[in-house]
Amino acid sequence: MALLIHVGSHPDQLVGRLCEMLASPPADPFAQEVVAVPTRGIERWLTQRIAAELADRTSGDGVCANVEFPSPRRLVREVLRAVPDLASALDAWEGPALTRTVVSVVDDHVGEPWMWLLARFIDAPNAVESLGNSQRLRAARKIAGLFTRYARRRPEMVRAWMEGDDVGPDGGALAGADVWQAHLWRLVRARIGTPSLAELIPSALEPIRSGGLDLGLPERLFVYGLTSADPMDVEVFEALAAARDVHLHLLHPSPVLWRDTAVLAGRDGIRAGSGRACDPTAHLPRHPLLRSWAQDSRELQLVLASRDHTSQPSADVSGNADTTLLELLQQDIRSNALPAAGAAPAGALDGGDRSVQIHVCYGARRQVEVLRDAILHVLAADATLEPRDVAIMTPDLATFAPLLEAVFLGAAGGGVARPGADTFGERTGDDALPDLRLRIADRAPATTNPLVRFAATVLDLACSRLEAGTIRELVAMPVVRRLFGFDEETADAIAAVIEDTNVRWGLDGGHRALWNAGTLADHTWRRGLDRALSGVFYADSSVRVVGTVAPLDGAEGQEALPIGLLAQIIDRIVTVRELLGAPRPHSEWGPAIGAAVRLLAAPAWDDQWQWGQLERLLEGSFPGVEAGKDDPLLDPAEARLVVDDWSREVPSPLHFRTGDITVCTLVPMRSVPYRVVCLLGMDDRRFPRNSRADGDDLLVDNEIIGDSDRGAEDRQLLLDAVMAAGDHLIVTYSGRDELTNAEYPPAVPIAELTDVLSGMVGDADVESLWTHHPLQPFSEINFVSGGLGVPGPWGFDPMQFRGSLAVQHRTGTDAPRLLLPVPEDGVFSEIRLEDLRRFIEHPAREFIRARLGFVIPRPGEIPDDTVPTDLGPLEEWKVTNRFLPGLLAGHQIESLEAHERAGDNLPPGDLGRAGLDRARQRAFELWTAATEAGYDPERHRQFAGAVRVGGRTIEGLVTADPDASRVDMVTPSRLKGKQRLRAFLQMLFLSALDPHRPWQALLLGRHLRGNKLRSVRLGPIRGDAERRRQQAERMLAGLVDLYVEGLTTPIPLPCETSFGWQRKIGHRRDVARKVAEQAWEKDRFSPEAKDPSNEFLFPALGTMSALERSSFAENAERLWGPILPLLVEKTV
Repeated sequence: MALLIHVGSHPDQLVGRLCEMLASPPADPFAQEVVAVPTRGIERWLTQRIAAELADRTSGDGVCANVEFPSPRRLVREVLRAVPDLASALDAWEGPALTRTVVSVVDDHVGEPWMWLLARFIDAPNAVESLGNSQRLRAARKIAGLFTRYARRRPEMVRAWMEGDDVGPDGGALAGADVWQAHLWRLVRARIGTPSLAELIPSALEPIRSGGLDLGLPERLFVYGLTSADPMDVEVFEALAAARDVHLHLLHPSPVLWRDTAVLAGRDGIRAGSGRACDPTAHLPRHPLLRSWAQDSRELQLVLASRDHTSQPSADVSGNADTTLLELLQQDIRSNALPAAGAAPAGALDGGDRSVQIHVCYGARRQVEVLRDAILHVLAADATLEPRDVAIMTPDLATFAPLLEAVFLGAAGGGVARPGADTFGERTGDDALPDLRLRIADRAPATTNPLVRFAATVLDLACSRLEAGTIRELVAMPVVRRLFGFDEETADAIAAVIEDTNVRWGLDGGHRALWNAGTLADHTWRRGLDRALSGVFYADSSVRVVGTVAPLDGAEGQEALPIGLLAQIIDRIVTVRELLGAPRPHSEWGPAIGAAVRLLAAPAWDDQWQWGQLERLLEGSFPGVEAGKDDPLLDPAEARLVVDDWSREVPSPLHFRTGDITVCTLVPMRSVPYRVVCLLGMDDRRFPRNSRADGDDLLVDNEIIGDSDRGAEDRQLLLDAVMAAGDHLIVTYSGRDELTNAEYPPAVPIAELTDVLSGMVGDADVESLWTHHPLQPFSEINFVSGGLGVPGPWGFDPMQFRGSLAVQHRTGTDAPRLLLPVPEDGVFSEIRLEDLRRFIEHPAREFIRARLGFVIPRPGEIPDDTVPTDLGPLEEWKVTNRFLPGLLAGHQIESLEAHERAGDNLPPGDLGRAGLDRARQRAFELWTAATEAGYDPERHRQFAGAVRVGGRTIEGLVTADPDASRVDMVTPSRLKGKQRLRAFLQMLFLSALDPHRPWQALLLGRHLRGNKLRSVRLGPIRGDAERRRQQAERMLAGLVDLYVEGLTTPIPLPCETSFGWQRKIGHRRDVARKVAEQAWEKDRFSPEAKDPSNEFLFPALGTMSALERSSFAENAERLWGPILPLLVEKTV
């Protein structure tokens, strides 16, 4: 029985030797083999390779069965658990159990003088969060991690602490600022009452060494793919090897370096406990990449050198005669030889060798687009390559995963489209972008499981102020809509109810008191729901107040459904706050969070597995506790900190090597050979991970051989990936800023790689390995043959190709007008009056809505969830607009104001009094003017009908005063062109519908400048009834012709600009131009040139000069020419 170490520089060597051993069955043919692997990706690859190897050896079908693939850490834990004392130590001194004990001990002693440093961190003023402070748990988790690290890496220091000696890792006395760690460890040890692993090992491993303990393991064990291991794991492997064969299959990049290190270590007696700074083997790597990237694999050899083992290095792998640049690089690394200057193959110099590619891009999305095209090029160049032969590895999967899905999976198509033409603008082949299917292998549970994400949401909800925006976001979540059974449209209706009830934040006054905001109930959910629910039972009224609230208008019928749903959701949120809003024992948080999620969310019927994953995560993060053990109280913020761990990537073996392109971080598929290895996102800020020293870690200033180093681990991962690449190594990074074009360097290891390649191909030719890509995927150079280092065009995307052609052939003249044919199904034979109104007020927006089928929204204000303290200009206008109908209906201003307050439309108390007084004054002024003009809403009637004009029928409904033969419009707004157009259209329609009355229109509103009122009268059309009808139909026909033309092709006819132009053009053109320019370009609040619909349809008409060169003047005459003679305006 022995510890046997098998070393190879390529995975095929190690797998071959492993399969030779597995092909020889053990004494018990039913015994399960155990092969420990570091990642799930290697497990999947190894399973497939073992099956294939066994098939080749037996000339039959290969099957890999009855083989267990635990991780090395899990194997070690299972072995230790076979020893009762070690099992107790594992339970007490690792994971949540140790964290709980540390929290309890810290709580008991945080006020003592020696704990001042930790107390200052926990009570830091900027650490207070919502209803709790997560700093305490942060500190406890960090301390627990340090104690676990010390036990594994410096057991002799921990044993000294147990004896009462405050020593450091080097055996000397601890610095005064660090003594608290030793004191705290002894308190934790006393509280646990169970020896730690450092105290028990190595003596407790004796039952394992003797073989007298039933471990449930076979007579031989295999550990594959180790590149690093802590001393405790190696000690366990050595103990296991005393009673059975333990085969360690190690991947080492250079057999030559392994031999040189073995000779020096054996001669000088170098051991793992030696200081890293004094490591005499550090000079042995001659190849620059081995020197910089291979620290982990070299130090693992020294860690194993101190153990009794037998080493069996494999033979070197020689390069082929027809060597590519990538193969030559790998051969130099395996040989531990300095790169020979000018030794690169000729193809690397003339661009024919594409085995190593480095692509410099603008930002993350361009990296993904460039990588897609690079993969398509290698697939197109080699018919034997398949997507299964490609692996994409990235250090930042969270950023790149959604971009990869969008860029790779967003296109449908058939096989690989090959660049065909030699000149720009000529491209043959399939016009469809190939569908490169990929499988993202190791996404975090919170990314793939919405219920896992929602667990964080309910915790945030319980600790929040319950702002209106938070609830709007909640009801829009699919998991919430699914539980309560409503769709997106209903979610929008619920959001509208929230806005209409003027809720800002807080359940009620008591909830607000928790935030030191008093007990004022205005704008809370309690008042908002009271308004909404009472509105279901009361008719609309501008003065009704029930109790202290004003019932919500428009809440009857179907509108009651969203109100009931909102009330149900808020009721459940109250229960969630009761479950999660206060501290509770650590072990109780799991069931509480699970219950809260079930109150508000549900998965799809075929996604019930999401519950199981959530429950497993809750059980693992908040495990139960034995009686008498520490179970400290955690605040909601601390529970939220635990849940944050679910956002870390967790690989699953089911998502590796599925036949699609595999996407993962650098860890899961390390050293797995792929013909094409792509390294995505190798930016300086993303890779390698920050190795910033932890000031609390006592090992930082006393590193020894074998200690973990995140930066070195990442470099080792990169070396494994480079050595695993078979035919191509493709690297992308962001070398330019998308906005400023500033140049960014690559990650330092990538810069080291380029330095090595420069030495191989020569500085003059190193640029042939780099490809600098343009900012835009439709840039011309993407489709120029040879423009980006490949024989044909670089880009594959046909849509971007057409965009490139459009840019290339762009002229200085305006783009051609969009022309849509008049529908043949009679769409324009019947026209709704409302559609005609929308068109003449905003032709561009109506064209997009009616003919293109969508609406471009204007940028709105960000919803304000704070309780208002004043009335702004818009709020004043809204209050005036609500006061005015009430006054005209005969209600008293005091009743209207009381209704406003009961509806939470005003700031609390006397806040906003000045704005309220202004609103009252303006409403009174408009009411007085309207009354003097004979406005009487009691006389208003609705006139509905249809008018036949030029072979088309206009159907509509208008409210007017038949006694006065007048259309009345009273508004607190400033009178602009659109109000005049609306009044004119309604007057025309009534004149054609009922010509026996001399219909006219009256507009009352505010003057464009100042605070005076403006009165505008339109009509009546002169003449008898028949003449009025003919004139009205003629003018309606002109508007209808404009309507049909404007919905066939967009016409530049901005309402306010055309009104200002046409009103002044009869006097002086320069004055007309100045007035129109003010409305088109220079309006302080909303220049029509910046309207989203106008910008979309008329991007070249952004200036008044450009607008004048269009058909604007002609269209303005057609629209406003018949209207202006009918206008009679005066200041009231």
